[in-house]
Amino acid sequence: MDQSRYAELFRTESREHLAEIDAAVLALEQSGDMTHVATLFRSTHTIKGMAGAMGYGEVERISHSLETLLDLLRAGTQSLDPDAIALLFDGSDALRHALETVREGPPTHVSPAVQRLLDRLAARADAGAPGDLHAASNALSTVPVHPTSDLSPRSGTAIAPESLALDADHLEIFGALAATPAPIGEVRIVDVRLTADCPLKGVRAMLVLTRLRALGVVKSTEPTQHAWQEERFDGTFAITLHTDSDDARLEASVRAAGDVARVAVRGPDVARRSSGHETMRTVRIDLRRLDTLLDLVGELVITRDRLLREADVAVENGADRALARIAHDTARLVSALQDEVLQARMVPVGQVFDRFPRLVRDLARDLGKDVRFTTEGREIELDRSLLEAIGDPILHLLRNALDHGIEDAETRRAAGKPATGQLVLRAGRDRASVVLQVEDDGRGIDRAAILARAQAEGVVDPDLIRLDDDRLLQVLAHAGFSTARAVTSISGRGVGVDVVMTRVRSLGGALEVETLEGQGTVFTLRLPATLAFLRALLVQVEGECYALPAAHVIEVLDFTPGMIVTSLAREWITLRDETLPVVRLRDRFGCARTEEEAFVVVVESSDRRTALLVDGLHTQQDIVVKALDVVRGSAPLFTGATVLGDGTPALIVDVGSLG
Repeated sequence: MDQSRYAELFRTESREHLAEIDAAVLALEQSGDMTHVATLFRSTHTIKGMAGAMGYGEVERISHSLETLLDLLRAGTQSLDPDAIALLFDGSDALRHALETVREGPPTHVSPAVQRLLDRLAARADAGAPGDLHAASNALSTVPVHPTSDLSPRSGTAIAPESLALDADHLEIFGALAATPAPIGEVRIVDVRLTADCPLKGVRAMLVLTRLRALGVVKSTEPTQHAWQEERFDGTFAITLHTDSDDARLEASVRAAGDVARVAVRGPDVARRSSGHETMRTVRIDLRRLDTLLDLVGELVITRDRLLREADVAVENGADRALARIAHDTARLVSALQDEVLQARMVPVGQVFDRFPRLVRDLARDLGKDVRFTTEGREIELDRSLLEAIGDPILHLLRNALDHGIEDAETRRAAGKPATGQLVLRAGRDRASVVLQVEDDGRGIDRAAILARAQAEGVVDPDLIRLDDDRLLQVLAHAGFSTARAVTSISGRGVGVDVVMTRVRSLGGALEVETLEGQGTVFTLRLPATLAFLRALLVQVEGECYALPAAHVIEVLDFTPGMIVTSLAREWITLRDETLPVVRLRDRFGCARTEEEAFVVVVESSDRRTALLVDGLHTQQDIVVKALDVVRGSAPLFTGATVLGDGTPALIVDVGSLG
C-alpha cells in the first residue's frame, strides 16, 4: 500500500486531535478536573495508533511517552502539578511540530529537542510508576526509530496486517494493550461499517480488530486483513471470534475505536443484515474542489443574468414566451445551486477560535499577567475562505490587548480592579455581516498620548484637539505608528492595527474601535458572511454603474434640492425627525456636480445612517464578488468589483467608509 497518499488525511485528523489536546490541557490547568485526562489520553492514543500504522516513528514515540504520563495521572500514581502541565504542553508542541514534518517521511533519528523531551517524560514516569509497569510502558521509547521494512512508507512495500495483529509490539503500535485472550466461549460475529469520511480505513479496522482481540480469540475476518490495506476497501467488514463477553460489551469496545458508523453483533446462524439501505450523512472533500465548484457557480450566475436579459429582450421582440419560462426556470435552478454551494462552504468560527486559548495562555505567562480568556459565539458560521483569512487579524488584536491593554496584577489592584484581566473573543451576526470582537477590561487607549505622538510624527494636524474613535483608528492603523517604548517579540514595530485594517479591507469588511480610558477597549471586525456572492443595489453615478451592498440599504427616496440644509460646514437631510449627513457620490468619486442627482439612498453601517445622493437606480440583484487590488494608503472607497449581466464591470462601494 502506498501510504504517502494518506499523509494529508493523517495530518488533518491529527490536527483535530491536537486541538482537543490543547483545549483539554488548558481546562485541566484551570480547573484541576481529572476528567479531562480521559480526553487527553483518548486523543493521544489515537494519534499514536495512526502514526504507528503510517510508520511515523517520531510521532509515535512522543505520543507513546505522553500516553504513559497520562496513564499514571489517570491511575493516581502521579500528581497533577505545574511540572506535569508543562510537560503536557511541551509534548503537544513537539507532536504538532513532528506532525507538520511527516511529509518528509519518518526520521532515522530523534532530534535533540525531542530526545530531551522524551528524557523528561521518562524521568517523570520513572518517579511515579512501579518498576514492571514502567519498564513495559517505556518499551517503545527505548528502541531506535529506524523504520522497519513493513512500516516505512519509503520502503514501497505493504504493511503486513497479520504480523501487526499477532505481534505484541505491533499491537502497541495500533493502540491496543497486550492482553491474555479470554477463555474460549461463544462464537460471535461482529459486523462493522466505518463512517464514509473515515481516513485510513484499513488502520481503523485494525484498531477495531485489536480491541476485539482483548475480549476473545479472533478466528477470521471478512474480507481478509490484506484486503483492508487495499484502496478499494470501503470500511465494511466482519470479525468472527470466540468470547465470553456479552454483545453490549463487544459493541461498546468497537465503537470506542472511533469513526464507526454501524456495529452489529450476531451468532453464526444469523444472516448478516444488509446495510445497503443505510445512507452516510457526511463525506470529506478536498477544499480545492469546493473552490473550483464555487468559481464555476460564479460563472453560472453571471451567465444566468445574461440569459435572463436576452430572454426578456427576445420576448419583447416577439419570441415565444416559452423561451422566457425556460430561462427563468434555469435561473431558479442556478440560484438553488448557488445557495447549496455557499452552505457547503460555511464552517463555524470555533475552528479558528480553538487555536487562540493556548496562545493567550503562553503570551500572558511571558508578560507576567494573569488573564482569563473566553470565547463566545463559536457556532456562528463563516465562509471557509474568510475563516482562513481572519486568523492573523485576530491574532494581532489579541497580542495588542495582552501587551498594551491588560495591566499586570499589581497595577490592576492599585486601580481597584480584579487581579485577573478579562479578554473576550466573540462572534455574532448583524444583518448579512458577521461581527467579530476582541474586548479587554484593561487600561484602555490613552487618546492624549496617542494624539501627542501622532502630532510629533506628523501623522495628524498640529491643531487637532481630540481624537474621536474614527480618527483614533486611522492613527493607530497608520503604517509604522506605535506607542511602544521598545521593540519586543510581541509588539513595538507599528504593524499590528495596520495589518488588521489592511486585511479586513481586502476582505470587504470594516474595522472599528471603542475605548474608555481605564475601563478597556473593544475592536470590532465586520465581515461579509461570504466573499463569493453579494446582494446589491446597482446605482448610477456620472454614467457609471456602482454596487451598494443591499444589507446596508435602508430605503430609497426621490431627491429634491430643497431637502438639503447646511450646518457646521456640512450638508444634512431631515428624514422623519432624524437628521442624516449627506454624501454626494459625485464628490467622493471626483466627478463634477450637476443637476442630475435624482435619488437619495439611505444606508446604515455600524449603527450610523448616511444619505447618499446618486444619479439613478438600475436594479437589485445577486452579484459575483471579484477581488480588487487598491493602492496602499488610498481612500477605502471600494471593497471589490463585479461583472454585470451585459459584461460591463462595476465597483462595489465600501459603505462603511462613506460616513
